[in-house]
Amino acid sequence: MSVKQLQFECTAAPLPTHVEVLLDETSEFLEEWEEDRESHRFVPADYVLVYDALCVLRKKMPAQPRFMEWGSGLGIVSMLATSLGWQTEGIEIEPGLVHESRHLSHLFDLPVKIHQGSFFPRDQEVIEHLSERCGKADVIYVYPWPDQEIEIFDLFDQLAKPGAHLLTYYGIEDIRVFEKV
Repeated sequence: MSVKQLQFECTAAPLPTHVEVLLDETSEFLEEWEEDRESHRFVPADYVLVYDALCVLRKKMPAQPRFMEWGSGLGIVSMLATSLGWQTEGIEIEPGLVHESRHLSHLFDLPVKIHQGSFFPRDQEVIEHLSERCGKADVIYVYPWPDQEIEIFDLFDQLAKPGAHLLTYYGIEDIRVFEKV
């Protein structure tokens, strides 16, 4: 595997007003989805921590960086990345979450492309399509389920371009950055 973990520290800078508004407004949607947890596998991240990590990474990126979110849920991380100037795409398997994330990105006027499907595709045509999209991303973000971690690193290693970063959220105060070398 050609992926190495980078030393990474978040800065805990104050949130801009537009990010505070986004997180406040989306909290209602989060609460609704949290109540119905049995019908889906969506768990929200600490979006303040993720936003801070995106800010740190953004400083290291080219002028118009590309961002891909695997398992985009309500699209909140994708919207945060878009607010920082990333060209953003997400992929989500659950149709209800895809619908809500598209609605939210439209509501906040943040141009995020959310695709419905799995980032663990089995169909060769879908794999080729995903490979094309992921191969352009400067950063791929994922909140991995514990049983998917090895698959995620293998997929990142297979699809990402050299120099791309994998931003992984593991829980409270645990966010890590990896680079494909």
